[in-house]
Amino acid sequence: MEMKSLIRPQMNLTSNRFLRILAISFTICILLYFITSLSLLWTNSNFRNFLVSSSHFSQPLSLDHIVFGLASSKTSWMKQKEFVKIWWKPESMRGCIFLDNIPPEMNNTRDILALPPICVSQDTSRFRYTYKHGYRSFIRVARIVSETVSLNQSDVRWYVFGDGHTVFIPENLVKTLSKYDHELWYYIGSNSEIYEQNTGNSFEMAFWGGGFAVSAPLAKALAKVFDSCLERYPHLYGSDGRIYACLAELGVGLTRERGFHPVDVRGNIFGLLAAHPITPLVSLSHLNEVDPIFPNMSATNALHHLFKSVTADPERILQQTVCYDRWFSWTISVSWGYAVEVFNQHIHLSDAIRIQDTFTPWKKGAAANYLYSTRPLHPDPCRRSTIFFLNEVHSERTKSMTKYRRILPENCTFDPMKSPKKLQEIVVLSRKSNLSINQLRAPRRQCCEVLPPTTVSRLELSIRECRDDELIRIHV
Repeated sequence: MEMKSLIRPQMNLTSNRFLRILAISFTICILLYFITSLSLLWTNSNFRNFLVSSSHFSQPLSLDHIVFGLASSKTSWMKQKEFVKIWWKPESMRGCIFLDNIPPEMNNTRDILALPPICVSQDTSRFRYTYKHGYRSFIRVARIVSETVSLNQSDVRWYVFGDGHTVFIPENLVKTLSKYDHELWYYIGSNSEIYEQNTGNSFEMAFWGGGFAVSAPLAKALAKVFDSCLERYPHLYGSDGRIYACLAELGVGLTRERGFHPVDVRGNIFGLLAAHPITPLVSLSHLNEVDPIFPNMSATNALHHLFKSVTADPERILQQTVCYDRWFSWTISVSWGYAVEVFNQHIHLSDAIRIQDTFTPWKKGAAANYLYSTRPLHPDPCRRSTIFFLNEVHSERTKSMTKYRRILPENCTFDPMKSPKKLQEIVVLSRKSNLSINQLRAPRRQCCEVLPPTTVSRLELSIRECRDDELIRIHV
């Protein structure tokens, strides 16, 4: 009995030691299995690229990830640079303004610090240009795409191209491009507003004047083959047509974003600005070719004035909201940060958001065939809506107040009791916009309401998100 009692503990001790060794060996085998599996997966380029792209994509897009290529000339740049100063952010933007030669006047230190660096375009004399009534310089402009890529900037997700007269809203450009995966091949921009411009070029082409964006991997692929494309298309008119043709050969089509605006019209573009689509304003072009967007101002001063609103709430700029006043049966259309239009009658929303035909086609004498429906402007100025243009902007951390002053045609009479022309000022209260990706992908117009009056000459409005089942409609 004593002998058995001595042997049993030794056997138990040996057994426990064996089990521990077995457990440790099993754990080591499992670890080696996972390490080997991960090593094999990492050697797979697709898996590695997926991990890298997922890591990059998780970082929010910013201006630091965008490189600009802007086109101008030695003579045009001296005027265009005043526009670029308004929107260019030298501390956070990268890129070049490409010119045919360095202007002799470009020795102002203040200009150098406030503007993008100047790059002199490479010689393009070896390329043929056979379009009879065009400009050979369009080949130089087209090659800005490949020359911008060749700058070899680091950590680039998007290349954005435009003219020296293209005005970008940088924050909205970032917001718009953030909807897309920059690792994929994207060509993003917009058509011309004019039907004939699109038929003469292509409905699948992004117009250079309005600006367009190309994802980094697509831009690099395009740069490699672009010179060979130029050889095949000497007969095309413009630079953007050549870029589109080469992208088509790469099998890539246009992704349309309605916030890019070539502005291929002339005259008064109030109708375009007052009925902007429900998407962030990304760009405007040809502001030096149309009437100043605010009355009694120069084109440059008018743009400075608009950027007071852009600075306060870039996402909300030009966003159209319509509300109805029950007391006077007015329809009030707010183009935030720009103008408020008051009609002295109730107008259904579908009519109120149509673009007023205040402008003319780009080509003089051409038919007014646009890519959108318009409503005619009343021939009698005294019977048109009353327009209030932006006067002041007051901004706090999460909210803003904008004030609009009335502009009246001369020699018009009105009923001081019923007409909106009795108003002197309209105040609009709103919270600062910060749209999520889902809201950008599935946009919804916001609602507004008329606040109780404080004086007979002042109207106050409040803009807010609509409730789930709320309609923007006439209240009978």
